[in-house]
Amino acid sequence: MTNPFNFNPDEYAGWEQIWRSDDIPLRFQTFAAPNNTVVEWIETVPSAGSVLDVGCGVGRHVLYLAVRGFQVAGMDISPSGIRLAQEAAAARQLTFDGKVGDMTSLPWADETFDAALSTSTIHHQMRSGIVQTLAEVRRVLKPGGLFLVDFPCTDTITYQELRQQVTAGEMTEVEPDTFVDEGPMKADDDLFLPHHFCDEAEVRALLHDFELIRLWADLREVVSESGSGKVGKWVAWVRRPFTD
Repeated sequence: MTNPFNFNPDEYAGWEQIWRSDDIPLRFQTFAAPNNTVVEWIETVPSAGSVLDVGCGVGRHVLYLAVRGFQVAGMDISPSGIRLAQEAAAARQLTFDGKVGDMTSLPWADETFDAALSTSTIHHQMRSGIVQTLAEVRRVLKPGGLFLVDFPCTDTITYQELRQQVTAGEMTEVEPDTFVDEGPMKADDDLFLPHHFCDEAEVRALLHDFELIRLWADLREVVSESGSGKVGKWVAWVRRPFTD
């Protein structure tokens, strides 16, 4: 098949093909504005604390946090993402501990970080991988450490459209509420990766080993080719319990 990225899909997983291209979505670029939720959440983290970004991409949030004075670390399965984030940090004389790796096995010691975040990332795997990633995040957080995470929401037009594509044979549901486009890779989306969707009960079940501080569906109304509806994600603020 034609591959606009000149990328070997067996070489790396994740967004490597996108980070190596000239088509990085504007909202994910290194100096794009941070998520409003991240801006609000970081105010609850101790000043100058240590923060891990799980799935940091090209450094959008780690550089924002480094400028704010936090000690930042990040991991991504994409070598190009980590390289671009490191280059941007070095150019601005910011310290960034960036590592290439899989989010189900974080390369840091137990109880390293005051806080962690994972935006638009953790759902890109099977449910068992999400469970393992959450266990790893909990492990590397200090007792009382804070965690911000989001999950695609089933109460959206996006979910409805994927269900319709499954029915039409255009999308594969590899396990309940987890979708993968097994067709040719497209330059304008990441549906070649798993997308696991959650309802509220599923989010609460996944996060049962954390103390829930706040949980809400961050949705907005849109109009698409298939009609009007909502898009967005569940957003959760949680903490590792002070005592196990």
